[in-house]
Amino acid sequence: MAKAPIKPVLDPVYRQKVLRLLNERHGSSLRDERFELDARREGEEAVVRLVLRSNDNTNVYTMEAAIESSKYPALTEAQAVDITLDFLDWYVGEYFREERDALLPLDWKSMRFGDLDVMARGDVRNEFLDDAADAWLRGEHEDVQKKLAALKRH
Repeated sequence: MAKAPIKPVLDPVYRQKVLRLLNERHGSSLRDERFELDARREGEEAVVRLVLRSNDNTNVYTMEAAIESSKYPALTEAQAVDITLDFLDWYVGEYFREERDALLPLDWKSMRFGDLDVMARGDVRNEFLDDAADAWLRGEHEDVQKKLAALKRH
């Protein structure tokens, strides 16, 4: 007997709607950047991941949020996802208001949001340099030098 397909945590149409709303609310603060959004299940929790990515991948801020289902058993997964999306929307507003200095902790930390505790963490990376370092280690020195030269021209 075939298994039923696993329902995605975020419906693709809903995901696009949320991305549109984030761009409407925060688009004026973007600097050649875009938002990316997805969600996954980790154990019993739905983890929502919002990424603020520069077009050249030199600044990639990954923000994650989740609600511990054991603390709030009455919440459905959809409700937990909506609350974490609200939290991330609020947080991004704070991040821009604080001129990008309000960073989430690297490790999961409980943060009060209304009447609930939301677990959140964040990480800022330069994926361009990460990829360049990997290429360099693979012996692709000429390719790395070309990419760095192109980046310096911008």
